[in-house]
Amino acid sequence: MKNKRTSSFLIYVPYWIGVLAGLYLTVVAAWADMEAAFYGFRRLADSGLRGFSCPVLMTRDETRSISLKVSNPLDVPLRPVVRAEISTSLLPEEFLEQLELAPGETKRLEWTVGPENIDLERFIFAKALVYSVYPLPNQEATCGIFIVDLPGSGRTIFAFLVLLTLGGLGWGMYGMRRADAADVWTERYNRPMMFLAVVVGMGVAVSAMGGWMPSILLLAVAVLTIVILLGAFVMRERRSE
Repeated sequence: MKNKRTSSFLIYVPYWIGVLAGLYLTVVAAWADMEAAFYGFRRLADSGLRGFSCPVLMTRDETRSISLKVSNPLDVPLRPVVRAEISTSLLPEEFLEQLELAPGETKRLEWTVGPENIDLERFIFAKALVYSVYPLPNQEATCGIFIVDLPGSGRTIFAFLVLLTLGGLGWGMYGMRRADAADVWTERYNRPMMFLAVVVGMGVAVSAMGGWMPSILLLAVAVLTIVILLGAFVMRERRSE
């Protein structure tokens, strides 16, 4: 009986560590992007803008860059004007730049962000707007960066959390598949736990790409699944006493 409990411990602990790491990443990434959407940047376009990218995490003293890829999908040259706004503790910084794009050409713009751009204690917010050039309309997008009070760099912390998520979920699911014949509870709830692992992985991917609205939906599904699984686990432990 003791060996069985030890084996279950070695299976479930990595799995739940992976779940918690994935949920943390999803929450902070979606939270920063949601705050950016409601930060107070003026809304000047109805069309979304692709190619605008922010780091997911930064440490408080770190300096990184945000980027925007601007493309010309037409057969004629374009000269679009790009406007970027980046948060500070006072008023947002503004940058204007005019580009010359040949047909099919893409250019990448970058802006540096650092401690001076932190607002609301733990966020950096940014907005990019590409003004209309006939026949293209105004296009804009926002993004947010979550500030963590940890040593190292945001890139390293993000990579570590992703590895912890994938490694924990992968090891846990592998262990459960091998143990399901000897553990009735594991056999019964193997599919729901697999489903939870997929939802958590999707949440990490979607939130890292800036999709905060679907991330919130995935978080709700994950939390509901966790409540059901933990309830079933508690009931099993009470019956085994």
